Amino acid sequence: MNFPVGNQDFFHKNQFIHDFRQASPYIHHLNGKTLVLAISSHVLVSDKLAALAADILLLTSLGMRLVIIHGCSQFIQAIAGRNTAISIDENPITDENALELVKQASGIARFNLEATLSMIPTQVMEHSAPNVRIAGGNFLRAKPLGVINGIDMGYSGCVRKVDAAAIEERLAHNQLVLISPIGHSLSGQSYRLQVNEVAQAVAEAIRAEKLIFLGTQHGLLDEKQQTISELNCIEIRQLLARNITDKRQTELLQTAARVLEHGVQRVHVVSGLQDGSLLQELFTREGSGTAMAKAPFMRIRRAENKDIGEILQLIAPLEAAGILLPRDSEYMENHIHEFSVLEQDCYVYGCVALHVYPKDNAGELACLIVSPNARARGYGELLLAHVIKQAQQLQLQTLFALSTHTGDWFVERGFTSATLEQLPPKRQQQYTSNKRQSKIFCRQL
Repeated sequence: MNFPVGNQDFFHKNQFIHDFRQASPYIHHLNGKTLVLAISSHVLVSDKLAALAADILLLTSLGMRLVIIHGCSQFIQAIAGRNTAISIDENPITDENALELVKQASGIARFNLEATLSMIPTQVMEHSAPNVRIAGGNFLRAKPLGVINGIDMGYSGCVRKVDAAAIEERLAHNQLVLISPIGHSLSGQSYRLQVNEVAQAVAEAIRAEKLIFLGTQHGLLDEKQQTISELNCIEIRQLLARNITDKRQTELLQTAARVLEHGVQRVHVVSGLQDGSLLQELFTREGSGTAMAKAPFMRIRRAENKDIGEILQLIAPLEAAGILLPRDSEYMENHIHEFSVLEQDCYVYGCVALHVYPKDNAGELACLIVSPNARARGYGELLLAHVIKQAQQLQLQTLFALSTHTGDWFVERGFTSATLEQLPPKRQQQYTSNKRQSKIFCRQL
C-alpha cells in the first residue's frame, strides 16, 4: 500500500513510539545486568560482524555489562585448510600441532573482533566518544582431560576454575571482557577448551543474567524444523528425551539446562547472521530466536508500586469506554496490595484485584483486564483461577463480580446472577451511589 508522504511520516513516527515503549521495560530490566555472549566463528568471518559489533556497543551504552567468548574453528580452516580444520573441530584429541593451530586461530579471531569493536558507528555514538575498553587476561584455569577409555586426550582440557573476581573487576570499570577458548594450567601449559563449556563456566561463575549463543541458526528447531520461541527446564528435558535434535542443538540444550539450574536467568539461541536479531531478541516481546528459562516465562504475582503505571495503562481504554470506574494514581497507591499482575518476561499483560469483606466472608473480583496484545492466550482464565485460589486460601465463602459488558464471560465460568441484597452492606452502598447499574454475579467457593 502506498501512503502519502505525510501519512508515511505519521506511520513511521508512531511505529517508532510503539517500538520504543515496548522496549523500555527490557532496557530498564537489563541496565546494570551481566550478559555473556558466545559468538560462533561463522559469525566472526561473515559480513554481518560489523553490524553485530555496533549492536554490542549499543548494549554497553545502555548500561549492560558484557563478556564475549569467541569460537575459532573457521580461522583454523583458513590457516590449515578444510580437512585439517574439520578433523580438529570434531576430534576430541588435541596434539601439539593442533594446539598451535588453535592458538594461532584464537589470536586472529580475537584481534579481528577487537578491531571491529573499536569502530565507532555514527548511529551509536559521536566520533569524539572514546572507544569501548576491551579487557583480556588469564581468566580461565584449565586442566587436562587426561586418559579416557585408554586414550590420551593430549592438550584437550576442561575448565578447572574461572577467576570471577578478576572478570568482575573489569566489568566494574566499564570494560568489555573478551575470552578465548584456551585455558592455562598451574604448570603453565595451555589447553584447548570447548566454547560451550567456557560459556557455561563463565556464566555460572559471574552469575550472569543471560547467556546468549550467537550462531548460524535463528534458534532451536522442533520436529517440523520450526523455530521454538520459548522453553523452560521441563520442556528442555522432554526435548532431549525425545532425541530428535542434532548434535549441536543437543549440546546447546544440555548447556542451557545446566546453567539455568545454577543461577543464570535466561539462555538465548540467536542468529548472528541476521542483522538486528540480538536487539530483537532482547528488546521485543516476540524475540527473534529461542529463549530458555528455568521456570515458565509467564507468572502471576502480587502487584507492587512499580506496576502502577502499567496497570493504569491497561485500565485507561476501559475507563474511556465507560466499562470501568476511573482509578487514579492515588487510588492505586492505596489499593495496590489488592492487585495481582500477569507478567511475561518483564512485561505486564494483565491484572486483577481481590477486594475482601472479612465480616461477610466474601470477596469481590474486580478490574480483570488482559492487554489487547495478549488476547486468546487464556490469560483471563488464569487470572480468574488465581483470584479463586486467593479467596479459598482466605477461607472466603463467596466471590462476586460486577460487570456492565462481560456478564456472559462470568456465567460461562461458573458464576450465577445475583441481587443487590446478596452483596456485603458496604458494597451495596457503593453500588447505589455510583448509579452504574452493573449486573451482579456470584460464585460459591
